Amino acid sequence: MNSIASANFKMVLIVRSNRKKKQIKFKRKKMSELKTTQETKQVSPEPVIVSREKLLEAGTYFGHRVSRWNPKMKQYIYGKRSGIHIIDIAKTQKTLEYAYKLLNKMAQKPISFIWVGTKKQAKSAIEQAAARTNSVYVSERWLGGTLTNSQTIFKSVRELERLEELQKNGYKGYTKKEGLLNDKKIAKLQKNLGGIRKLAGKAQMPQVMIVASPIEDEIAIREAKRKGLKVFAIHDTNSNPDLVDFVIPANDDSAKSLTLIITILADAIASARGEAQLFAYKNNEEIILPEDPRTSENKEKRFNKPASDEKKSE
Repeated sequence: MNSIASANFKMVLIVRSNRKKKQIKFKRKKMSELKTTQETKQVSPEPVIVSREKLLEAGTYFGHRVSRWNPKMKQYIYGKRSGIHIIDIAKTQKTLEYAYKLLNKMAQKPISFIWVGTKKQAKSAIEQAAARTNSVYVSERWLGGTLTNSQTIFKSVRELERLEELQKNGYKGYTKKEGLLNDKKIAKLQKNLGGIRKLAGKAQMPQVMIVASPIEDEIAIREAKRKGLKVFAIHDTNSNPDLVDFVIPANDDSAKSLTLIITILADAIASARGEAQLFAYKNNEEIILPEDPRTSENKEKRFNKPASDEKKSE
């Protein structure tokens, strides 16, 4: 009888031991699966429109001198250093992604865009964005009435076309002096009308305006609002965000900063039309930015001076 009880006891111990081994094996399996899941999440992070590292490299965070700030930009300011406001790049990243998605959605409909950037640092990026998106643009002086008094602009376009035809025919019937004067007129008209001459004869005006620097192009923005256009704009710390519909806080004195943001906005439209993207959702090494002129370098030097005033903006 004792031998039977002993055998049963041993059997119970074996069963318990096997059960514990199974439990340990199960726990190890679950821990391994959890670790694999965590590693997968680390390897495959959520894609972002552009990395914060690239925003820093482009100098998007350099604001203007504290004395020149517009208090309405307070929500986009992180702090200050060496008397210069620091733009919160987390908000730059967030608003840029929002603007991208909105423009992408708009571009899926039959609407047109107008790009505006008369600041020299924005000129190249604006012209390239317009070319990629088959849009009109203004990269020289904004002509008053471009949107609100379009007949005046169309009249100038027709005059340009008339002079170009004369030039093509060698100014027959004109003196050499008259020909030279006409050449100067043509050059001036081409400079001012080059990006908007396609507006002449269009049945529909643009519905969306994208602006590189609201301070320089406030007249354009006010005309756009009068005509009911939606306005997206890159705002530095000295501008008024109330003027536009969609604000992207960033440095508007840097060709790098402007090129990065304008190209991503153009990507939104190009992508909706089946074209390739250049900067949006790309790796840092794929995004090549232009060199900045001396004016932007000076701003950066002032910012990098030793300072003890690094704190949150009041």
